[in-house]
Amino acid sequence: MVTVATERAASLFPAERSAQPIATGRDFEYGTCDNEFQFLQAQPSGLVFLANRPVAEALPVIYPDHYEPYRFESFPGLLRRARDWVQRGKVRVIRQYAPPGGDILDVGCGSGQLLRLIRAHGRADWKLHANEMHQPSLDRLAEQGFITHAGPIQQVPGDALFDVIVLNQVIEHFADVHGLLAACRRLLRPGGVLLIETPSTSGMDFELFKTRHWGGYHVPRHFYLFNAHSLGQLLAEHGFAVKNTQYLASPAFWTQSLHHRAMESRLARWAAWFHLKNLPLTALVTLIDLVRIALGLKTSNMRVAARREP
Repeated sequence: MVTVATERAASLFPAERSAQPIATGRDFEYGTCDNEFQFLQAQPSGLVFLANRPVAEALPVIYPDHYEPYRFESFPGLLRRARDWVQRGKVRVIRQYAPPGGDILDVGCGSGQLLRLIRAHGRADWKLHANEMHQPSLDRLAEQGFITHAGPIQQVPGDALFDVIVLNQVIEHFADVHGLLAACRRLLRPGGVLLIETPSTSGMDFELFKTRHWGGYHVPRHFYLFNAHSLGQLLAEHGFAVKNTQYLASPAFWTQSLHHRAMESRLARWAAWFHLKNLPLTALVTLIDLVRIALGLKTSNMRVAARREP
């Protein structure tokens, strides 16, 4: 392994001068580097951020070619079908906001699985756009007929191009969150909707594992982690009005949390057992979250719909 270069980070809210250590961790999932990382929590927003985040030049190291979002198609059949069922729920949400003939942009689209489901289950007249930093994934999507936009979203030219922009487990990966949201506002048509799905620090698994092993940290690839309050505050600063916040099941964070805890315990030899591909375990932790949602409680995954104000 290597040690990657890092830089100091701060809260997204400049007025917040108090940030306390909340967690330490390492790359439990991919082992791309041997750094030890630290998360801080700012007050009063509750925003959690990676204090010593990898520099931009280190991104090819911490996002290897076998990074899972680039290869969801390799999942076993039953697990892939379950994921597709969840993703189709996102298509139903997009239907609420995308007009006939609308333009939809998926930022950081990975392998493009969500875009393919939108094509299969959405309106035939929608124009589907893909943005991704991983060029091989983007090349494959271009071959499949999607409109592609390479590089950082901040560099996509134009104004008022899209009716819906999707940030599906993406905002937490950005060092320049302000630049990301400013670009989304510029690229959205007036009244357009930004759909954000992102980890939430309000779930039961966060409370249980927050000092080191929580899967939602995704060390060192998640730079900023929100609760509904801090995300809403940030969106308002960028001219968005939150219209809906929904909590979702997050079996991946549960299984990853258990995996990371096991890795550093006497159960290390069994750590590989704690994975999404362990279908009984995945079903159990999914049920825990679904029960919490039914009871009106929060989970560690949230979807926020925010409309661009004039």
